[in-house]
Amino acid sequence: MASQTLLRAASRRMLLASRQFSNKKSVAAAAGVSHHLRGAVGGVLGSNSNIIASSSSLSSFSTHAKSKDNFISGASSLYAESMLEMYENDPNSVPESWRLYFDGMDGEQAMDENMFNKPTIVLSSGNLKNAGSSVGLSTLPPDSLGVAHLIRAYQVNGHRSANLDPLGLYTNESFPYRPGNVRSKNDLAEGIADTLTVGFHGFDPEKDMDRELNFKGVHTGGNKGFLEDLTNMPGKVTLRKVVNRLQETYCNTIGVEYMHIGSTHQCNWIRERVENPNFLKVDREKKMHIFERLCFADTFENFLANKFNTTKRFGLDGGEAIVPALKDAIDRASELGAHSFIIGMPHRGRLNVLANVMRKPMITIFSEFQGTHYNVESHTKRAGDWGSAGDVKYHLGSSMDRTYPDGRTIHLSLVANPSHLECVNPVVAGKARAKQFYCGDTDDDRRNVVPILLHGDAAFAGQGVVYETMQLAGVEDFNVGGTIHVIVNNQIGFTTNPINSRSTPYASDLGKAFNCPIFHCNGDDPVAVSRALETAIEWRHEWGTDVIIDMICYRRLGHNELDQPMFTQPKLYKAITRHPTTLEIYEKRLIEEGTMTKEEAKEIRDFTLQSYERDFEASKSYQPRPDDWLSSRWSGFKSPRQHSRIQPTGVDIDVLRYIGKKAGEVPEGFKLHRQMVKIFQARQEMAESGSDIDWGLAEAMAFGSLLLEGNHVRLTGQDVQRGTFSHRHAVVKDQDSEEEYTPLNALAKIVNMSAPLEERTLRDTQAKLTVRNSILSEFAVLGFEHGYSLENPNALILWEAQFGDFVNGAQVMLDQFIAAGEDKWLRQSGLVLLLPHGYDGQGAEHSSCRVERYLQMVEEDPHHIPPMGKDERTQIQRANWQIVNCSTPANYFHCLRRQIHRDFRKPMIVVSPKNLLRHKRCVSTLEDMGPGTIFHRAFDEANPEISNNPGNVKTLVFCTGQIYYELLAEREKLERTDVALVRLEQIAPFAFDKVAKYCAKYDNAEVVWAQQEPKNMGAYSYVTSRLMTATRELNKNEKRPRYVGRMVSSAPATGMTKIHAKEYAEIMHGVFGKPDGSS
Repeated sequence: MASQTLLRAASRRMLLASRQFSNKKSVAAAAGVSHHLRGAVGGVLGSNSNIIASSSSLSSFSTHAKSKDNFISGASSLYAESMLEMYENDPNSVPESWRLYFDGMDGEQAMDENMFNKPTIVLSSGNLKNAGSSVGLSTLPPDSLGVAHLIRAYQVNGHRSANLDPLGLYTNESFPYRPGNVRSKNDLAEGIADTLTVGFHGFDPEKDMDRELNFKGVHTGGNKGFLEDLTNMPGKVTLRKVVNRLQETYCNTIGVEYMHIGSTHQCNWIRERVENPNFLKVDREKKMHIFERLCFADTFENFLANKFNTTKRFGLDGGEAIVPALKDAIDRASELGAHSFIIGMPHRGRLNVLANVMRKPMITIFSEFQGTHYNVESHTKRAGDWGSAGDVKYHLGSSMDRTYPDGRTIHLSLVANPSHLECVNPVVAGKARAKQFYCGDTDDDRRNVVPILLHGDAAFAGQGVVYETMQLAGVEDFNVGGTIHVIVNNQIGFTTNPINSRSTPYASDLGKAFNCPIFHCNGDDPVAVSRALETAIEWRHEWGTDVIIDMICYRRLGHNELDQPMFTQPKLYKAITRHPTTLEIYEKRLIEEGTMTKEEAKEIRDFTLQSYERDFEASKSYQPRPDDWLSSRWSGFKSPRQHSRIQPTGVDIDVLRYIGKKAGEVPEGFKLHRQMVKIFQARQEMAESGSDIDWGLAEAMAFGSLLLEGNHVRLTGQDVQRGTFSHRHAVVKDQDSEEEYTPLNALAKIVNMSAPLEERTLRDTQAKLTVRNSILSEFAVLGFEHGYSLENPNALILWEAQFGDFVNGAQVMLDQFIAAGEDKWLRQSGLVLLLPHGYDGQGAEHSSCRVERYLQMVEEDPHHIPPMGKDERTQIQRANWQIVNCSTPANYFHCLRRQIHRDFRKPMIVVSPKNLLRHKRCVSTLEDMGPGTIFHRAFDEANPEISNNPGNVKTLVFCTGQIYYELLAEREKLERTDVALVRLEQIAPFAFDKVAKYCAKYDNAEVVWAQQEPKNMGAYSYVTSRLMTATRELNKNEKRPRYVGRMVSSAPATGMTKIHAKEYAEIMHGVFGKPDGSS
């Protein structure tokens, strides 16, 4: 009877304890109580308790009641708690045995054990026996559940006590969440998490360590690894043996985080590897290979430090283990079939990676330090000529092909990037995605093109673009099949300690949001780092998702080699000064274990040093090669110094009509929305009549004609399938099934994923159109598309902002990559940005794409007029980008096609319309896009009555975009014929010749620049000086335009309707005068 009372009390504690914790913690609570339950009851439970141990799968507890379930056979405290909750709500809702038990809990009534169903137990033989039968089992308390909880504790928290700091300091500043440190709660002071102690799981650390463990069950709940091994382990299994194995696995120089991953199969995949006793064991050949590679990495830094001791190099000193690890990872990926690697990284360690991973010739690197790798004249910027600004050596990219002895060939590409940390991440992802697409876009193609990103610890934790890029990982048409993230964790960000640079325990914790396995490595164990990288490669190959390596190391010198780190981290740098190098530690280890002799080590060191010495001497007479322009796909494309002829962009009218009809067609049985039916019918009617073609259809014709010529077209952005303003409808959905359909992918019978150079003249083959709504991000998505555009020039890649106002969320990408990429790194891009812009009274955040910012960055001298003749013009080639604000659908059509129909590439910013999308006068004809037609940089006055009588014109108004139609309507309303309206379609580079021509034509007129934007915004500042130059130099009659537009303002636009209308009226008055005749 007393034993039954103890049983009730213990089981009640189990239920109460489980209620005090979350679902995850209830497992630990149940484990602790179950230990007391065994101790208190002893033989009363006897073998019956084995059912709890044998059902100790910590990820498969059931909370579903079964008709024959009872307390003794309950699988967990969660189950028991669910029974109690059901009982409290309705006592009749639980099985009778549970109801009787709960009825007796409060009254402490004596109960007969025979009232309860006898559970079955699983013997090691696999046979099922009834607990009430005589099976000869030991009456000792079973250890199964306690050991299972202990194993799980190490799987979850072992990394917190792992040997990860090569300096052995584990300071509050660097490891604030380390057990015993400032942000660690309820942990032991000696660096061991409480949950990892045997006492936490009900064992006596004095009595239980060396006795044989009593395992009554063999069921692991589907968990692989050590738990499974225990069921078949021969000989005496003790708690000490279990703990030693767990510490060796989870608290060694690799600490693994993976229990946050929801998939049991993925967790098992990791367990089967890291819980294997041979996980960190490698053969002699592998160890020596790592040593040789480590020796090259270490000697590289020392050699440069000796030869160029006053030059910044942002060395890898302290993190050299990443070099052999990267090479091992690439080797392993190649063995699995990978053929292309796209790498992005910050400036720290970049030169070492260039030399020892990318195999950039050391002669070239030494010449860069000596400043002899470039011709001063070719890099000098002059009016009328183009010169490359170049960049510092630790920002440069490179590419190379490598062939293995067995014939395997791989291509490595390191993407150039600026000092803006982490902004290269989406560029790498985009370039990798493009390569996967052009390879064929199969699962194998994604698997065999591998993006690798190296990060700093502070940057990975602090820069939002890291999250944005990782958020793209599973999105269709952005998924790259997983990225290998490597954090080179220096335990410092410039001068800031980790405790101040993040709130999370690890720099890598963002990865948990994306179910990434995380391998924390001690940077002084090159084998551990290499094994982690190789495992990461295998993970990506198997699962196709991101994986993170957190290599915890240190930065031996300051932020750069001329910096003094003792100012801010004196204790840390005193320890670093005394600490041997990774190479010295690894060399000593190999010698002591007998893997290598001192003589062999010296031979390798001497060979490495001699190799650098030879290249250094050769660099003194190094002659740089001609400019390394672009990769093989870009062969034949011209540099800014090579003339490119202007090509027509018109298309056969029958082809345009065919595309227009197909753009308004869906398969039979496809149910369109009733409004979409009208829109598609209107498209077909426009195509058939060849007139009144609106913006959306002209864009579709541009896309479709390029597709039929074999050029891939890709458009992304937040709402691009429909279009923010519901004008595009490039992808439509069935109203019943929501099945997607892309009409322009049905122009031909065969869709070719690649983008061949030759034009296609038959309708049986086309390239693919991709129109994909993106995540709500500007920075990462624009960076992704920029990277995508770098891979292949024979594709039109576009990104559209939801509103042009929001593009400033990607300003870093615009400033550092798109505007200046060719100038710094000789890398061309034909990326197109569509930025909706227009003043319609919608307020400061829905009016302006801030075109003035892009005009300010145009590489063009406002006081110099380059050659402007059609056969000699290289104006666009020598600029860094183009900015257009088209006023007709046909001109938009031509500017899109012009991006492809030229033998160079430049980014283009399209100040795209909003209310012109359906404006009745903003339409074109098929003839405007037919054979022989081209893009017009400017349009003269369209009214023949005015254009043919220039002497009668008193006011010549230059404008661009939407305001033209507003001025036109006002002029017609006033019946004025003395005001000429000239449209600048291409704002930059500036059409000096066209502007001078129209000013000369209307020579007696006052020149006005009219714009919607405030005076300190828009194109006014850009246009004014150039218009004056054009009229002065070409007409010998300088004219300065009078400004008409909104007053200067810090906000781009008003959000008040009446103020907007008042400002609009003032612009009209500024051009045409007030009704009373005053100016």
